[in-house]
Amino acid sequence: MMCVYKLALLLPFLTAVFSHKPHIALKFGDDKSSYIMINPDMSPVEEAVSVCSWIKQLSPTNSEGAWLLYKTSEMHDAITISDNLYWAFLAATNTPKSQTPAHDDWYHVCLTWSFSSKTNTLYLNGAKIGSSSTPSDRKLSISTGSIVLGQHHGTHKMEATFSGSQYSFGGEMTKLNILKRKLSDQEVAEMYKSGICSSYEDSLQ
Repeated sequence: MMCVYKLALLLPFLTAVFSHKPHIALKFGDDKSSYIMINPDMSPVEEAVSVCSWIKQLSPTNSEGAWLLYKTSEMHDAITISDNLYWAFLAATNTPKSQTPAHDDWYHVCLTWSFSSKTNTLYLNGAKIGSSSTPSDRKLSISTGSIVLGQHHGTHKMEATFSGSQYSFGGEMTKLNILKRKLSDQEVAEMYKSGICSSYEDSLQ
């Protein structure tokens, strides 16, 4: 089967798509030199957001390799997701998981939240595996910050200040989507069911 893996940050003000040759995804090293850092305007996701991606964990299963971290000057773990899902923070609230992803195999993960629901929901391969409540007055911080892929960032600033190499991702990622609303259970299930080669997420607004 031939397909083109891609990384997409789907926000109304930003569409950055990195297309690669068939069977190639973004692969991160297991040291602190491998990362992507961006500084987008996150105001459209202040009250609702869904973060979904296909991930392949290559580091030891007991590691906490951070594949996405959004940190601001006001919120340490605005979004933090690790390859074993031990970290699944959204709006500075972690969501415990009931399952652990398979090692050295592609899996699909979504973490969703909205201010109206005051609930984080974690999905693995289309199925809900955890949820947590956020404080009634908490929105996602949109103050000065940065998004880092592949590392656990030690600061909100646009500088390479990373935690220990044990928190480096050291895996593969494709089809990352950051959407400005909380996806439904059915939408997440359909995204996974459509498969790693599909373009289903392109239809989501």
